[in-house]
Amino acid sequence: MFKSLSLKVIIFGFIFTFFSSFGQSFFLGIFNPSIRNELSITHGQFGSIYASATLASSFLLIWVGKKIDDIDISKFAFFVILLLAFSCFFFSRISSISFLFIAIFLMRFSGQGMMSHTATTTISRYFTKSRGKALSTGWLGLSAAEFILPVLMIYFLSITDWKNIWIIISIIVLIFLPLTSFILVKNLNFDSREKTKEDSNKDDNFKQWKRVEVVKDYRFYIVCANMLA
Repeated sequence: MFKSLSLKVIIFGFIFTFFSSFGQSFFLGIFNPSIRNELSITHGQFGSIYASATLASSFLLIWVGKKIDDIDISKFAFFVILLLAFSCFFFSRISSISFLFIAIFLMRFSGQGMMSHTATTTISRYFTKSRGKALSTGWLGLSAAEFILPVLMIYFLSITDWKNIWIIISIIVLIFLPLTSFILVKNLNFDSREKTKEDSNKDDNFKQWKRVEVVKDYRFYIVCANMLA
């Protein structure tokens, strides 16, 4: 199915989508009761803070996300990993409503946003003919996390404090991901992308779209509508 560097890119995407789960709603929601009890807030208050922090993180992603086009993938991935590790540790330090907003903002931005963005962009850049198959395989990481992590977290919550869990998560991220990322994508660049038989007969000078061109194209809004649906 996939060979050598191709397989490494798929594994990279799988791991990053798996670890993006720490910033996904299904995972953060597991700690909802513990956080509300800690801060003595209602469901409505928590929901408002969560929605506001998520919206703020999405706006920041628009600006920071484009930097992946200018920075080497391995360096960009390392930055995202450090940000995720810090975010997880900060989440364990929640002691007030203001800290809760910042913690959720960081987790949504680093986990749900940047980890997913890095995985998708890396796979999309490398694969050409089998891009759809590669993306669907890489995103199995999130599906695996949705299957495994809730059960594990509920068990851990029964034996330790929720803040300890987040400290452990930050340590795992900081130890496991940098080395794994370096091994998998250290040699990845645009020239090493997947080759097809048709590529040898095509001109390499294909058009690179600018953001303003994308926004002006009607197909962009069709895609947006489908994603919102």
